[in-house]
Amino acid sequence: MDRLIYTAFNTLNNIYDNRSVRAQNMANVNVPGYRRDLGTKSVGSAFLMAENTFQTRALAVRDDSNIFESEPGTLSQTGSDMDVALRGDGYFMVKGPGAPSLTRRGDLNVNNDGFLINGSKHLFLDKNLTPIKIGAYRSIQIADNGDIFVQPLGSEPGTKIFVATIGMTSGAGERLKKFEDGEIRAESGGLPLADQVPTIVQKHVELSNVNITEELVNTIEDQRAYEVNIKLISSATEADEAGASLMRMPS
Repeated sequence: MDRLIYTAFNTLNNIYDNRSVRAQNMANVNVPGYRRDLGTKSVGSAFLMAENTFQTRALAVRDDSNIFESEPGTLSQTGSDMDVALRGDGYFMVKGPGAPSLTRRGDLNVNNDGFLINGSKHLFLDKNLTPIKIGAYRSIQIADNGDIFVQPLGSEPGTKIFVATIGMTSGAGERLKKFEDGEIRAESGGLPLADQVPTIVQKHVELSNVNITEELVNTIEDQRAYEVNIKLISSATEADEAGASLMRMPS
């Protein structure tokens, strides 16, 4: 019974963690470019060994690799020159409060210091990982390869000045994961090389790739799994007590 009970308890712990993941996903369903987190899964068994005895407890092993859903979200047309999205796979290179990271969020703006940022206040970086600074402009154009052109204020109509190239990477050959700060980076903690392979679509933003229906269905399945494991623990307890009563000496 020991193995049965501890395996069920460990499964309940995984279900609890999955509940937090699903709540996080549903809270970010309206955040542009958000990448859906995937719950923990049982990937095998581990055993606690007592000296010179048989294996006593079987525990589910968690896959704790911070994996996320990389499938692109739906592109939504906004009509704003400051909105950009990536067609297909790939990431923008940005700099937040911590180390540089990757993102799909492209709702752009210019902060008070003239730097290009997205809705998360992350600085957009060029292909050399330098923050992109844009002066006062009348209009802006972002090409599909990431080149940024502006018409400065007070310039002649039709004037177009190159500013920088948005840093992008396909992430090919790299294993990406989310770190504790919620940012996506290579497993080593750095960034893949800027290969400029992805294609930019201006006047569009990418929506979150969270499927709210799927999250709700998975939540119901987690609840059913929770109930099954509680019943399993209760049944194991009753069986253990029944076995103990059979071994008890008559009074």
